[in-house]
Amino acid sequence: MNLPPLPGTVEDISVEWLAAALSDGGLNDGLGAVDVHSVQIEPFGEGAAFLGSLARLTVDYGAETHGPRSLIAKLPTTEEGARQVGSFLRVWFREAMFYAHLASQLPDTVTVPRCFFNAVDEDAGHTVLLLSDEAPSQSGDQVLGATREQAVLAVEALAAFQSTWWGVPRTPTLAWVPGIDAPAIPGGLQTTVTSSLDAFEMRYADMLPSESVAINRRFAHRLSDWLSHIATHPLTIAHADYRLDNMLFHPSGGVTIIDWQTAMYTGGVTDLAFLLGSSLETAMRRQFEGELLGLYRDELMRNGVDPRLLDNVETDYRSSMLWWMAMIGNNLSAVTTEDSRSRDLFRAMLTRLHTAALDLEAASINF
Repeated sequence: MNLPPLPGTVEDISVEWLAAALSDGGLNDGLGAVDVHSVQIEPFGEGAAFLGSLARLTVDYGAETHGPRSLIAKLPTTEEGARQVGSFLRVWFREAMFYAHLASQLPDTVTVPRCFFNAVDEDAGHTVLLLSDEAPSQSGDQVLGATREQAVLAVEALAAFQSTWWGVPRTPTLAWVPGIDAPAIPGGLQTTVTSSLDAFEMRYADMLPSESVAINRRFAHRLSDWLSHIATHPLTIAHADYRLDNMLFHPSGGVTIIDWQTAMYTGGVTDLAFLLGSSLETAMRRQFEGELLGLYRDELMRNGVDPRLLDNVETDYRSSMLWWMAMIGNNLSAVTTEDSRSRDLFRAMLTRLHTAALDLEAASINF
């Protein structure tokens, strides 16, 4: 089927386009001939979807058509600063490739949305995913912070999906997955991060400990050394944005992982550091950090990872707090937002990460 051009915003989704998209499937399997009578579009996610525009589609089909009555449409953000970040990181291409090639490789214990349509046009800057609506599952509240039960579910799911690729040699079919071990990454990323320091500090330094702001600046100028150090340890495909807003918790237990825009080869424990460092309120992290780090190691081994490949988990966990301080600072330096939820989100993530780095004495680690 010849698909019409991809819509640029969620409001541009028409009955005709939706019927063609569901029939074809794009990079994923389609449903065959689909007759769509009407679609209601309900945008949502303001203040939570940093790099995406989201809408719930309520679909009415013809009598002979059976399809999902509710879908989640995901398109690139319309916020210019975030769009620049997303284009630089190729996040929409990466998520499209995840649903086309990696989602099917995950173990049965790991749940991700089903993809009904998947297409990317990087030249036009248009990408569309049509995903299963996981309601009544609810996303976690990043600003409030995770409960212990949510943190346990998230750690178990993290270890299960990472075990698929932990220390396993890459195949040519995964050449599209970016990795921190690519020769151009350390120097290029360090230049990008250091150039954003002044803008970041102008916007956010007044809400952070002066000691950690200074640590962040020193680390940014050694970022390439840290990346080269981590690249000598066993790598895996990581989510690379593994935080509470990107998880849907089921009423009966279990969690669905969403937002795979930043999937990449890196040290797997960077995901754990981001989860515990940004998604747990500081007192909660301090109370359960050791237990959750031990659970992560145990679950990796239970899912088949050789314990000899886990020697660096504890020290890499600590130093990864520095990595996330630098990356979040770099990303937020280019983003201007007026909604209160985003401001609260950014404040919570930054203060928690900077405090975690100080608690763990991350700056004392040699690399």
